[in-house]
Amino acid sequence: MTLLLLFVLQSTVANPQSEMSLGDSLLRHGFNIEAAREFRRSLYSSDSGSVADDLTRLKLGLSLAASDDLPAAAEELRAAAGVSAELAEPAQTALAGFYASRGRYDLARFELSDLLVFTGDSVRRASLHSAIGWLDLQEGDLSSAASSYGQAGRPEVASALSSAGHRPRRSPTAAAVLSSIIPGSGEVYAGRPATGLLAFAVTAGSVVWAVVAARSDDWVSASVIVSALFWRVYNGSRANAVAFADEYNSAARRRRIASLSSHVTEPDWYGQADSLLGYKVRPDTVRVDSLSGLR
Repeated sequence: MTLLLLFVLQSTVANPQSEMSLGDSLLRHGFNIEAAREFRRSLYSSDSGSVADDLTRLKLGLSLAASDDLPAAAEELRAAAGVSAELAEPAQTALAGFYASRGRYDLARFELSDLLVFTGDSVRRASLHSAIGWLDLQEGDLSSAASSYGQAGRPEVASALSSAGHRPRRSPTAAAVLSSIIPGSGEVYAGRPATGLLAFAVTAGSVVWAVVAARSDDWVSASVIVSALFWRVYNGSRANAVAFADEYNSAARRRRIASLSSHVTEPDWYGQADSLLGYKVRPDTVRVDSLSGLR
């Protein structure tokens, strides 16, 4: 551990940029928990209300977010945004990026929507709308994504999303009706021909079997065949038809979203924060949970 601390200190001294604090060097090298401790110590030992104090709070929030302590990070980053208008967008955009990297698209959207309320610059509003559109796309909400990209001034993307949302699909209701009329036909319609043909064969075979038993005056066997085999397969065929139609639509939607996502780049969540700090902070910079765990 001592050697690693010396390595971090040496990196700080040897850095060609302006002098980098210990906390900055720890955060830059991915030792996020230790960086948070150092920034918190620096924050509480400095004069409150200074510009350096506000920037330290931003760094503290970023180090907490990178160490996966998002609730505490959100508190610090919002505090930094609240005391300094210049830090609001870098702080909340970075927080949205950390949320997005962990699949919390709803929380990321909340941060960006909050920024939109207080942002009057048209270029920044367009950038925020584009970022919200990207989040909507990750959640599969094509109509909301199209609306957001439209507000961002990107009509070509909005048009592509709108047309993708109206592609042919399989109706679960139609699948259920078809299987009610001809068992198995709804499953064939939903893209499962083998299952549909099997359901048709079983139901048709059970009817023939029941008729043969009834003609032989074996009404007990006929009743058992109808109740235990025919109705079970018949009702199962209708339920399967609905489920398969939903699966078909979900799979087609995932393919469309994957195709569209490849043409829409992820927002640069951390660019503004990087410019303020002079180095890059990313969720994937986490290298160890704690220096104390190293030997």
